[in-house]
Formats: sequence, structure tokens, C-alpha cells
Amino acid sequence: MTRTDRMVTNVIEAVAAADGVDPADLDSLYKYIDPEVLEQLAEQDGTEWSFTFRYLDHQITVTHDGQIRVDGALYASDVLTK
Repeated sequence: MTRTDRMVTNVIEAVAAADGVDPADLDSLYKYIDPEVLEQLAEQDGTEWSFTFRYLDHQITVTHDGQIRVDGALYASDVLTK
């Protein structure tokens, strides 16, 4: 699995955890953003970046160090924390 695929999977899992649903029940992330954006960002080794976008009814922020925030709450290991 590529870094981009992991990032996409992690975003979907984070939103599913926030909504209390199974990840398979969510719309495809690719309907909301171009996966090329995540791929290009994932290739930016050694630089700091963040990318914020809307997915379903949520604001998602992904950062260079792999953090994922759903509506401002940090996602980590199937749990969202403030």
C-alpha cells in the first residue's frame, strides 16, 4: 500500500470513527478531492505542509507528519481526541 493509499484509508477511517459508522458506508473520498493532491503532498519529504478540505459534512486537515483532524479533533488509532 502506498503512502497516498494509507492517507486516503486513514481519512476515511477517521471520518467513520467520528460518525460512528463503518468505513464502507461512506462515500468515496475521490468524489471530493483529486487523489493526485494527496500523492503530490505525500512526496514532499522534508517540508512542512497541511491540506484542508471538505469531505461529507466534515472539515478534514491532513499534515506532513500524518496527523488527521476531523472538524478540529485529532484522529488516532480509531479514536478522535481533542
